[in-house]
Amino acid sequence: MGIAMLLAISLICIDTAASALPLPASVAVAPAVVAVQATADPQLTTPPADEIDPVILAPASEPTAEPINDPLAFEGESDEAVVQRFVDYLEQTTSLTGDFTQIAPSGAISTGQLYLRRPGFLRFEYDPPDPLLIVANGGLVYVYDDALETTDSYPLGKTPLKFLLSRKLNFDETTVVGVDRGVNNVAITLASKKDAVEGELTIIVKAPEMTLIRWIVRDLQNGITVVTLDNVVAGERLANRLFRPPDAGGAFLKN
Repeated sequence: MGIAMLLAISLICIDTAASALPLPASVAVAPAVVAVQATADPQLTTPPADEIDPVILAPASEPTAEPINDPLAFEGESDEAVVQRFVDYLEQTTSLTGDFTQIAPSGAISTGQLYLRRPGFLRFEYDPPDPLLIVANGGLVYVYDDALETTDSYPLGKTPLKFLLSRKLNFDETTVVGVDRGVNNVAITLASKKDAVEGELTIIVKAPEMTLIRWIVRDLQNGITVVTLDNVVAGERLANRLFRPPDAGGAFLKN
């Protein structure tokens, strides 16, 4: 459980079904992560558009229909232009709230509420009986486990969440792995050039509105975690208390 939990936390996509198991006190956090990275295949590729599950590309609020011959989103525009549309949307977004459904690599399903304030702040509030609360604040991501009464903290810059929460996307450090288009949505896959982030993040927005509806994390083991948003509201004023770090007491991952 230890390595799986560490990988999940490093991606901030927690398999909450496994989190109820205690993490042995003897587990060394940093060496465990280094060992996994050393044995994993570092080459990750995004599947072509025709291989992506239509359920993943379909808008969260709409049922998947039979394939149709309608034009793809932003037909006639280059991938570079579509990426710029996405960057403009993301950098102009100040806040988002909504309900989330998370499917972990194990198939475990969790639900809860998301609060996001750019730049730098996020709160994943899991519904009972899941014991987890995840808060990003001040460049750190805090993971609180109510069942274990522990809080662990991790550098935001080492998780794919940095792509969502940074003030600006830095393309000196970030590469666009792929741009995949559906009829009503666009999927943009990002990865770090400096290997500070494990895996890739695919962000899916509804088109042409450019509204965030889903993201997908692919880890170095090719495990996939999907987070789908519903009832999304943008631009609301969010109280500072939502992003107050949980009580400290857990380990800090420095490397």
